[in-house]
Amino acid sequence: MSAMIISSLERLIGMVQKLENSGITTIHFYSAKNSGDLDVATIAFVPFVDLVILGKDAPYSLSLNQIIKEAQTRHIPVLSEECIEAVRDKGSLV
Repeated sequence: MSAMIISSLERLIGMVQKLENSGITTIHFYSAKNSGDLDVATIAFVPFVDLVILGKDAPYSLSLNQIIKEAQTRHIPVLSEECIEAVRDKGSLV
């Protein structure tokens, strides 16, 4: 499985082990601190991932809203960082 994660690097580091234990083998990271990076190319990449994960520090923006809408349109789960924190080491995200 693959995931697109929009968060700070610090938040990503806290999620990586649980993601790997849940079967996420490919992680596409977009820095929340560089919200300008959330552009058309980022939105266009959404159909190629299995999950979209929003870190606690993901900045609200029109681009982020478009990413969420694109994921919903394609029935791709959008999870919050809180959901990842709640997953047990051998749990499943979906």
